[in-house]
Amino acid sequence: MVLAGPTDLLSFLMGFVWLELHLLTFEIKNQITGLEEDRLSKPSRPIAAGRIAVPAAQRLYICVGALSLAWSAFHGLLVCSAVYMVAIVCYNECGLSRHWFLKSFLGSIGYVCYCWGTTVIFDHGHPLSNISIAAIAISGLLHTTTGHAQDFRDRFGDAAIGRKTLPLILPPCLVRWSLALLMVVWTAFLVFLWAPPYGVSMLFAALCLTSGARFIRDHSVEADRKSYCYYNMWLMTAHLLPGFARISLSA
Repeated sequence: MVLAGPTDLLSFLMGFVWLELHLLTFEIKNQITGLEEDRLSKPSRPIAAGRIAVPAAQRLYICVGALSLAWSAFHGLLVCSAVYMVAIVCYNECGLSRHWFLKSFLGSIGYVCYCWGTTVIFDHGHPLSNISIAAIAISGLLHTTTGHAQDFRDRFGDAAIGRKTLPLILPPCLVRWSLALLMVVWTAFLVFLWAPPYGVSMLFAALCLTSGARFIRDHSVEADRKSYCYYNMWLMTAHLLPGFARISLSA
């Protein structure tokens, strides 16, 4: 809605359904292939907890994936969904998520596709504007360069299955300070690019410094979970900023 502007209820609901179908497609397959990891670090998830059997989850994955493609065909977004489905297969079935860069890069493709599809539907099928294209590309780059923030809380589960993430292959101080520095650089760049109001800029900077400082100060798993929450608030704010450029352009 930041990129498309206010939309009608029907378009919102159609976009919401499109997004949820694609999210579920990934989540189901991710929890099937990551079952052993989830048993260690996220035992409450449905498959790891035994509430859904793997064969049933596999059937559900196929059904939801087919619905995602059908819903995309209805909205003229088959290319978007095709890119997304290829990324899912590479991430899960091909095991490319075990590599630190490919994990973040493939995750960024997911972010790009989520933004792409929902923006088009909210905007009643109109092509993406230049601001939207820039904002969605930046969303992908943000996740590629800082998405390993989620890996700190999962490092013991990742180590158990042999996944190589940055928190596991780099010295703790280096990887944590570099993440904080990347967030500072991104914060300064996005404030310069999108020119949000002063108060919003200060909030964005405060979330950046809070998250970065927390990652640096406390290395415990529980602290990393909380730090990741602050990171997500920073990331969400970053995704709100292009709205100010769109409003300024339309004024």
